[in-house]
Amino acid sequence: MARDAKRVRALVACAAGALSLLLTSAAADAQTARTATQAERDRRAETQRAERLRREATAARREVQALDARLVESGRRRTEAEAAATAAELRLTELRTQIVASTADRSQAQNAFERALIGAAFASRRADPRAVRNGIAARALAPSFAQRERESAQTLAQARQLESSVLEEQRVLADAYAAIDSERAELVTLTARRRAAQAQLANDAAAADRRARTFAAEARNLRELTQRASASSRRTPSTPSSGPSVVPAAWLAPADGSITRAFGARIDGASPSQGVVLRTRAGAQVVSPAAGEITYAGAFRSYGQVLIINFDGGYALVLTGLGSVTARVGDTVRAGQPIAEMAASDTPAPELYVEVRRDGRAVDPGRWLNGRGLTAASSVRAG
Repeated sequence: MARDAKRVRALVACAAGALSLLLTSAAADAQTARTATQAERDRRAETQRAERLRREATAARREVQALDARLVESGRRRTEAEAAATAAELRLTELRTQIVASTADRSQAQNAFERALIGAAFASRRADPRAVRNGIAARALAPSFAQRERESAQTLAQARQLESSVLEEQRVLADAYAAIDSERAELVTLTARRRAAQAQLANDAAAADRRARTFAAEARNLRELTQRASASSRRTPSTPSSGPSVVPAAWLAPADGSITRAFGARIDGASPSQGVVLRTRAGAQVVSPAAGEITYAGAFRSYGQVLIINFDGGYALVLTGLGSVTARVGDTVRAGQPIAEMAASDTPAPELYVEVRRDGRAVDPGRWLNGRGLTAASSVRAG
C-alpha cells in the first residue's frame, strides 16, 4: 500500500509538472502570438511603405525626365532666338550701310537737280549760244534729276522703316532671351529638387525594405520566448487547476493605473487582445499579484522587458511594457512583492500589458482589476 501511495504521488507530481509545462508554454505562446502578429503587421506595413516609396521614386524619376526634356526644349528655343538675333544684327548692319549710301545718293541727286535749275535760270538771261545750249540741256535733264532724287528719298525712307522694324525685333528677342533664361533657371532648380527627392525616396524605400526584413526575422524567432519559458517551467510543477477560469479574488493588482485597452479589443484589424493594457505613472512599482514562481524575466528582442509568473491553480501571468525587472528566473515571489518598475519617463505614458491564462486559455482580467479599484479609460474599446 505504501508503495502504491508513493507511486500515486509520483504520478501526480509528473502530471502536475507536465501541466505546468503546458501552462507556461501556453502563456508564452500567447505573448509570442501577440508579438509575432505585431511583427508581421509591422512587416506588412513596411513592405507596403517600401512599395509606395518606390512608386513615388519612379514618379519623381519621370518628372525629372520631363524636366530634362523641357530644359532641352528651352535650350533649342534659346539657340533659335540667338540665331534670329544674329540675323537681325546682320540685317540692321546692311540697312544702316544702305541708309548711308541712299543718303549720299539723294544728296548728290538733289545737288545735281539744283545745279540744273540754277543753270537753266541763268541761261535764260544770257544771249550767247553756249549759255543757250546749257540751259536747254539743264531743262532736258531736270526731270531725270528729279526722278532720281525721289527714288533716293523713297529708298531711304524704306531703309529707315526697316531699321525701325529690326530694332523692334531686337527688343522682342531680348525679352524672349530674358523669359527663356528665367524659365531655364527655374527648371534647373526644380530638377535639382526632384533629383534630391527621388534619391531620398529611393533611400527611404531601401530602409523600409530593410526594416521589413528585420520584422520578418523577428517574427520567425519569437518562438524562442516560448522555448525559454518552457525550459524554466520544467523545474517547478504547479498545482493542478480546478474550477472556473476566473482570476482569484485575492489577487492584488500588479500596478496602479487605468485600463486603456480592454480584453478582446482589436487594433488595426488584428486578432482580439488576449489581455488588457494599464496606463500607469512614470516609474510606477509593479508587484506580484500572488505567490508564484518567475519562469521568464528580462528583455526579449525589441519587445522590451517581459515577465512570466506561474501561480497555483494552473494560472500564468504575462507582463510586458516594463521599464526594468528586479525579479529573476526561478525566484519564488510572494503576493505584493515588487518584481519590476515601469519606465521613468512619462513621454509617452507608460503602459503595462497584463495577460492571464489558465490551462492555456486566456482569462479576462478586467473584472479582477476593476475589483481592485482600477478604472477603465474612456478610450477603451472591446472587439
